[in-house]
Amino acid sequence: MFGERLRELREGKKIPQRLLAEKLGVTQQAVAKWENDKAEPDIATINKLADFFEVDANYLLGRTGVPTSINTDDLPETVAPYLAEGISELTPEARKEVMDFIEYVKVKYAKKEGDDKR
Repeated sequence: MFGERLRELREGKKIPQRLLAEKLGVTQQAVAKWENDKAEPDIATINKLADFFEVDANYLLGRTGVPTSINTDDLPETVAPYLAEGISELTPEARKEVMDFIEYVKVKYAKKEGDDKR
């Protein structure tokens, strides 16, 4: 799983193994072994790969099917506790749409000054 995902990410960015190896400070043979699931990099290198490809390390490790994770620290304090756990499995575009909709609902139903005086 790790190797397949690494290869997909690398090929998606049209980066040869040699260049990825240079960026990580490893040999091209090491990258080839990772992609063929003959070896796995150490945790520090997995984190470098995740940063380089801008994905969550859990995605590389096969723990999630979604390349990025949602960081609830970035969510409004009033919203984060109410989100279903399944939101992390949405695509980034779908998560943005959910957040945009939440913002729309907050604005739509926000009390305006004087509304409670009717």
